[in-house]
Amino acid sequence: MLMILINFIVRAVDFVYDVMLSKYIGAEGLGLAHMARSVMMIFIVISSAGIPTAISKLVAEYKSNKNFYAIRKILIVSILLALSFGISFSTIIGLFGHNIAIHVYKNEVLIAPIYFLIPAVILLPLTITLRGYYYGLQTIMVPNISQIIEHIAQLIIVFIMLTLAYPITPIKGALIAICGISIGEIFDLIWLTSNLRKTNKGMDYFPYQRKSASYILKNIFSISAPIAIADLISVILRFANSIFIPRKLMEIGYSNSQAVSTLGRISGMAMPLIAFPFIVTGAIVINLVPNLSENMALKRYDKVKRDINFSLKMTLLAAIPLTAIYFLYAYDLGYFIYEDMEVGHFIRAMSFGTIFMSLEHTFSGILNGLNKQIAATRNRLIGLGVQVGCIYALIGNPRFGINGFFLGFFLSGIVIFILDNITIGRKVKLKVDFKDILLKPILASSIMLAAAHYSPYILKGLIIKDSAKFFLSLGIGGVVYVAFLSIIKAFRTT
Repeated sequence: MLMILINFIVRAVDFVYDVMLSKYIGAEGLGLAHMARSVMMIFIVISSAGIPTAISKLVAEYKSNKNFYAIRKILIVSILLALSFGISFSTIIGLFGHNIAIHVYKNEVLIAPIYFLIPAVILLPLTITLRGYYYGLQTIMVPNISQIIEHIAQLIIVFIMLTLAYPITPIKGALIAICGISIGEIFDLIWLTSNLRKTNKGMDYFPYQRKSASYILKNIFSISAPIAIADLISVILRFANSIFIPRKLMEIGYSNSQAVSTLGRISGMAMPLIAFPFIVTGAIVINLVPNLSENMALKRYDKVKRDINFSLKMTLLAAIPLTAIYFLYAYDLGYFIYEDMEVGHFIRAMSFGTIFMSLEHTFSGILNGLNKQIAATRNRLIGLGVQVGCIYALIGNPRFGINGFFLGFFLSGIVIFILDNITIGRKVKLKVDFKDILLKPILASSIMLAAAHYSPYILKGLIIKDSAKFFLSLGIGGVVYVAFLSIIKAFRTT
């Protein structure tokens, strides 16, 4: 619950940042920034995807045996690994950034944004690795505070830069947005490294606990490789989306500016809302992986089942009400948050993906904790294959247009959900109380929507802006939702 609160702060700051960017640099600027970030994410996934999970699992296991020598060796090896990856991939961007912009994106405007990614490509693997180390030790406050520092520093400094650079062209806005990534990571890294000595204090190292660097690397890669493959495919998909979506839209009559703006509305406006339940699922996954690993090793199967059931319950308690809000209030959210009526269509079309994205995130933590990384990777490859097929085949068809993306997004979520359920069911025989994890949030969401609907009539006499009245109504609905769940004891763990 503490991590959910901290994640809420981080996500709220991040959301304010996304809204600020959308208003300053516009949909086209967001689209350009997203296209450049897609290049960075490919390298980040190769250099760090799965490694934080592997570090977290290994540190948790060695901590249970009080093998602090191995824990220290894991830290040293993983930092050197992250640094070598970061330097190597930043060199590749420096050498081939021009060719990526011209020959892959066929857009010379992206040359400068791609080169601006270099500092972030070096810094991100280091911060991601250090967070995995802290989570393995279950010293959760250090990495959580680091994320708050990162996002607040990014928000403040980028806001100053945007204000000083006003008026903003799309390319100038994209460059500032990309600089914001490195700015946040610098503050993040300073905090994480400054806490290492305090965290490691009191660890006793004994000669018989020695583990070689090659042994540590083998363990890290055996856990991280399947996760990295799944994440890499996911990032390649986003990279493909940033190429295919604008191209396919231009084939059916969109201008380049309209096509890039459409991509910006999806990735920079609608998607941050759809991913909002990650406040809860992120806290679940971070705790779940080391806990399930430890309990499975100690054969505490009752605790494993309890933790899985509770994680599913908390995921649905967050995802179901937000799905309802996105579907019913899509155009209001688009107008009052982004001052953009067109994005309302995208929010509504993607609303039901909220549940499946949230469950996919939680299921990934469950499968990783159960040592089923390969199965998790296979399931995501199949689902992402469905999405790519829909994007490539349907968007260029005038009958579907951008709706081809929404169809692929939704079908992919359903396929991964079904496959993950089958995989978990084969590993752990769960008894799921659907009345508890499904009916309660649906009933509470209905009451929440009724409260939100009638709140404007109660607030009618107050002299406040329509936007403030709208968000205040949603806030009242949220309070009613939590209160009703407390009354029916929906938060109990057994």
